[in-house]
Amino acid sequence: MIDFGRRVLIERFWLRHLLFALVLFSVWEIYANIVDEPVLLPGPAAVITAVVSIVVDGSLIPALLESLQLLAIGFTTAVALGVFFGIVVGRYKVMNRTFSPYFNGLYALPVVALVPLVLVWFGFGLLGRVVVVFLAAFFPILINTYTGVRDAPSDLIEVATAFGVSSEFGMLRRVVVPAATPFILAGIRLGIGRGIVGMAIAEVYLRLGGIGALISSYGAVFRTDFLLAAILPLPLLGIGLTKLFGYVEKRVRYWRVSATA
Repeated sequence: MIDFGRRVLIERFWLRHLLFALVLFSVWEIYANIVDEPVLLPGPAAVITAVVSIVVDGSLIPALLESLQLLAIGFTTAVALGVFFGIVVGRYKVMNRTFSPYFNGLYALPVVALVPLVLVWFGFGLLGRVVVVFLAAFFPILINTYTGVRDAPSDLIEVATAFGVSSEFGMLRRVVVPAATPFILAGIRLGIGRGIVGMAIAEVYLRLGGIGALISSYGAVFRTDFLLAAILPLPLLGIGLTKLFGYVEKRVRYWRVSATA
């Protein structure tokens, strides 16, 4: 009975989303036909036609794969270093006092403001673009990991010490990192969205390849339908990856509750 009720709620949830999407895109299409200004606002039908066109002519898929390669390298590096420095700065007071003001200041700095400096330092090739993606995704992961480590329950640390966990590595592996895992996963989920923004900024700024090059080229000739078609994979990618990490986060939370029950 509980499973049936839950399934009904899920079906109603998706039905509401579907109805809202149908209304939204119908109003958009009607408005685009009435205004009849395709340069300003092409309708959904024109955008879908443009998507099919750039898929068929072979320009979208290679650009998307190039962007995904850039995102994978930059985001993976951001996860590794963000979690590492978050644990170090959150766990040790000397490191916290030394580095946390700089991390907080850089976190508040827009990534787009750093793009010219990054490109001067690291060049206009793959490395420079990877650094932009890294900087965009690094700080949410770092801050969330730092918060999770700082908020590790002191009573668990005392219990672990009482049961013979004396080494720092053992304390990190058995208490601190498991307690901070929900925060780490939340930071990764936030970081993936920021990483996609950084990827788009780097590619649009450089116009050397990927989705950003398509966006720049179509925007330069005022092909708004193709411009929206090139932009469309970015939010879809962000939604898909965010949902994926959100699912992993829920599974970890469920595992933690089950383990402590």
